[in-house]
Amino acid sequence: MRLAGLTLHVVLVAAVLAVAAAGAGAQDNGSAETASDAPPRSDTAAYTQWFVRQAIEYYDAEGLDATLEHYNDPTSVDGSWYVVIIREDGEVVANATRPDLVGTNSWERRDIYGKPNGREVLTSPEAGRWVDYHFTHPATGQPEQKHTWAVHHDGYVFLSGWYEVGESDTPPKLARRPYARYLVADAIERYEREGRDHTLAYHNSPDSLDGEWYVFIADSDGIMLANANRTDIVGIDASNLTDSTGKNYGQEILVTTAEGKWVDYYFTHPTTGEDTLKHTWAVRHDDLIFGTGWHDSGVVPAHDEVAYYTWHLVHEAIERYETAGLDAAVAHHSDPANVDGQWYAFIVRGDGTILGHPNAEIVGMQMSDLRDINGKRHGEQLAAVGETGGWMDYYFADPTDGRPRQKHSWAVLYDGFWFGSGWYEVEGPAPDGAAAEARSVLAEGTAPEPDSYAAGPAEDTATG
Repeated sequence: MRLAGLTLHVVLVAAVLAVAAAGAGAQDNGSAETASDAPPRSDTAAYTQWFVRQAIEYYDAEGLDATLEHYNDPTSVDGSWYVVIIREDGEVVANATRPDLVGTNSWERRDIYGKPNGREVLTSPEAGRWVDYHFTHPATGQPEQKHTWAVHHDGYVFLSGWYEVGESDTPPKLARRPYARYLVADAIERYEREGRDHTLAYHNSPDSLDGEWYVFIADSDGIMLANANRTDIVGIDASNLTDSTGKNYGQEILVTTAEGKWVDYYFTHPTTGEDTLKHTWAVRHDDLIFGTGWHDSGVVPAHDEVAYYTWHLVHEAIERYETAGLDAAVAHHSDPANVDGQWYAFIVRGDGTILGHPNAEIVGMQMSDLRDINGKRHGEQLAAVGETGGWMDYYFADPTDGRPRQKHSWAVLYDGFWFGSGWYEVEGPAPDGAAAEARSVLAEGTAPEPDSYAAGPAEDTATG
C-alpha cells in the first residue's frame, strides 16, 4: 500500500540509499559481523538491543562529537539497522538514513497512522523499552511496521530497530506452532527446489541452526539423515529412540503422514544441553520425514515488550486449544477473571463468529459487524490474516477503564480459527519541555479525552 504524501520522503530515502548500501556492506565486514558478543541477525530483538548497546558504549568511550560524527555517517548503517540519537528535549542529532530529520524535534511526531511514536521514544527509561510504529522502509519505500529499542542515557535517547516487511511469509518465532510448520514446509520446498543431497548437506550444517530451531530429516525406515543439533545421531536408526521418561518417540515420529503430526517428548536443548520437553511437528514427504520443534522454557516476555508479549499470549492460547480442546480454550479466554490488565486473547471461528472474548456482549457476533469509532472494520482486517499471522490496528475499549484506545493486535489463522491478542496505546498530555516529567506522566497512564481519539493519517515524519 503506497500512501499519498510519501513521495518526497521516498525520494529522500532513495537519495541516501546508495550511500547507505555501501555503508551496510562496509559494516557487514566490520565490527558488527566479527564482534564475539554480537547475537545472530536472525534474532532480531537481541541484535537490535546489542546494536543500541554498542552505540552507548561508543558514546561513553569516545564522547559526543565522535559519536555524532560516526552515527551520522552512512557507513554506520548495518543493513536495516542504524542508530538514531535524540537529545532528551526532542532534537534529533543523528540519523544516517534520514539526514533531513537531523535538527528537527521529535516530541509531537506521529507515524503515518497517527501513533505518537516520538513521545513514546523520548519517554523511554534507562532500562530501555520497545516502541512499535510504522515508518517508510528505506529499501521498499513502503510504510512497514518497525520494532524499535530505545534507551535513555546521559541526556540522550539511543534507538535502533528492524522492519517487519508486510510481504514476508515467515511467522514470528513466538508463534511456535505456525513457525514450526513454516520451517518444515520451507525445508520441503528446499528439497523440491535443490534436491536431496543439497538439502541434507544444509540441514547438517551449523548454518541451519537458529537458536533452538533446526530441521531434522530421517528416511522412511527411521535412519537419521540430518540433524545439525545432534550430529552424533546422524546415521543411526532413530525409529525406536526413547526419551528420559521411557517414551518411544521414534515410533510416533515414524508413523507421521503427509498431513503432519505433533509429537511431544524430552530431548537435548541446543543451548543448555539439558533434556527438556520438546514439541515437534513432523511431516512425511516422498521417502523422507522432515521435523522441527521447540523446547518449553518457561520464559515469559515482560509486559513492556509489547510485540513479544502479544505473540506469547497468542501462542499460549493455541497451546491451550491443542492440549485442552476448543471448548476449554473458549471458556478460559471468555472469562473476565483471566484478563491481565489490558492483556487478553480472543478466538474467532473461520466464518467470522467471535467465540472467545472477555467482553460477553460481543461473543457470538460476527467480526464483519464490528467497526471502531472511526468506522474501521475489524472483520476486513482479520480476514486478511492467514496462517503466517499479521498485525491489525483499530480502536477498541481498553478493559482497564472501558475507554476506546488504539489497539495493535496480532492474529494468526490456526486449524480453522483465528487466535489473537494485542495492546493499547495509553497517551499522556503533551510535554512542557521537561523530559523527566513527561516520562512520569506516561508511566502513570494518563489518558486523553475521548474526542481526541479520532486520529487520521499523518505525514511520515516519524523518528526513524
